Amino acid sequence: MGSKSGPTANATLDDKARVQLRLARAAQEAGNTGSAVRFYRAVLDQAPGHVGALLGLGETLSESGSAADAVVELQKAAAAVPDNVEVQTALGRALVRANRPDDALNRFDALLRRNDDDLRARLNRGVALDLAGRHAEAQGEYRHVLKAEPNNATAMANLGLSLALNGSAEGVAILEGLVQGGVDSPRVRQNLALAYGLKGDLEAAARVARLDLDDANVRSNLAFYETARQFVAFKP
Repeated sequence: MGSKSGPTANATLDDKARVQLRLARAAQEAGNTGSAVRFYRAVLDQAPGHVGALLGLGETLSESGSAADAVVELQKAAAAVPDNVEVQTALGRALVRANRPDDALNRFDALLRRNDDDLRARLNRGVALDLAGRHAEAQGEYRHVLKAEPNNATAMANLGLSLALNGSAEGVAILEGLVQGGVDSPRVRQNLALAYGLKGDLEAAARVARLDLDDANVRSNLAFYETARQFVAFKP
């Protein structure tokens, strides 16, 4: 059985596989998805039950848009080390990306039953709740995290987007504050563009969207915002 923190390798690696595992992790950290996947799969060819390789492969696939494939690999790891927090968290995140919020919530709920102070599980649970359309509950999770960590920019950004999705102008104000305060990653900026779009301010949405996107993608996003507005009753 695995530990409750880092993954446990439950298969012995030879020298070549150990080198491949190091290369896979380095490629993953560098964002070289193709090389990371190739090296992780090479390790698993030699040691199919190696949890570290399964975790790394699953995370890489999840982050590169292959969420369904990521879930398959991470389920193998979770079956091998059911008490492993890192593996269960990664699986929950992959389930969110695979548009399976209910399954993801089951994972995060289990983590919180074991440790109610697991702020990462709460943050991820909020994302799953937003995906399920349960925005008020999601906001409760983000506020719980912010009570413990007032400067948690991810929780603040998620709260802002969740409020905007729920039609609250407070969400726009939160996202504007983050961008003006220097927390202006592409993700936060595009969340702000979405919030402007949901509010009906397409001029502001386009201005922010152009900071990261080309004209074709900006036009596509603006069309999406117009459609999405039908499902959001924005409140001043």
